[in-house]
Amino acid sequence: MSVTLVHTGISHTRTEYCIWEALNQAWPKASTIARFGTGFSSEQSPDFTQSNLIISTSLEAAASVQCNADQLHLCYLEPHSSNQSPINQQLVNSLTEVEFVVPTKTIQNLNRDRFTSFVKPPVDTDFFCSGSEKRSSFYLLIVDGEWSAEDQLAVDACKELKLSLSIIGIAEEQLPANLHKEPHVEIIGPVDDQMLREQYRLCSGVICPRDVDFDLSAIEAQSCGTPVVIYANCEAANSVVCFEQHGLGSGIYFDEKSVKSLVSALQELELRPQRCQAVIGWCCAAQYSYQQFQISFNKAITKEITYRLKTVKQPVQIEDQQDEEPPEQRSAA
Repeated sequence: MSVTLVHTGISHTRTEYCIWEALNQAWPKASTIARFGTGFSSEQSPDFTQSNLIISTSLEAAASVQCNADQLHLCYLEPHSSNQSPINQQLVNSLTEVEFVVPTKTIQNLNRDRFTSFVKPPVDTDFFCSGSEKRSSFYLLIVDGEWSAEDQLAVDACKELKLSLSIIGIAEEQLPANLHKEPHVEIIGPVDDQMLREQYRLCSGVICPRDVDFDLSAIEAQSCGTPVVIYANCEAANSVVCFEQHGLGSGIYFDEKSVKSLVSALQELELRPQRCQAVIGWCCAAQYSYQQFQISFNKAITKEITYRLKTVKQPVQIEDQQDEEPPEQRSAA
């Protein structure tokens, strides 16, 4: 099967890069056209007419592709981030030759007529794994995008409890000016994956305060055996097993977007850290591995091919049935 991967950078988040890398690992011999990614070359100009399968990673990328009726074009949408505008449903409905694969149930519920396949986002769980480092008494906040009021909750809650907080992923100049004066806050800034993994392995827990469909840091943390403190009323929380609800788990929920609610969850984790089990986190994270992503994506491809074969056979069966009818009935038909 000849495969072409098409990407245009939209959100410029780490999740976007993970999706592109996972697709390249799944189809290492595919032709690629992208703004970044494995195998990218500005001189490449893939011939779509030779491709059996085209996979795009955004609506903008999908709209740039012209394909024939005998080609399969799947568009895998990125989980929604704060850097993106709402999904353009008018554009979705205009791309009639494109089949959509979505990463979250929240997105799927926006347009079930078009968003028919669901595949969880990929995370490099082979790289983000447990180590032998001894944990230190600080919490970690990963900011992938602009600073938000939800991120400020983590700062205020840690301040109230006199807990150390390290902030990773966002440049110092993009943070509120008063944050530099907080003695309990360490601003590390953007880091590479190796240092990020080291911080996951060292910290007491990762705070995920945002109301999002998918939180990459929650999966990576669990893959490293690190407890996660996450806002309960969002789809991303489904990736974490709350020890308050199940006795043991991979993290704990806080129910309201308030300092009081987050403080309560942090206090509970500080009091009973043994109720967070690394093995539970590993099991949660394994559902998002590159290998699982490839298996699920192949199932989505098979599902679409099967559907197309059925729709092709149905008219043939109707014609065969008409041919078997008496001549007068076929004439009437």
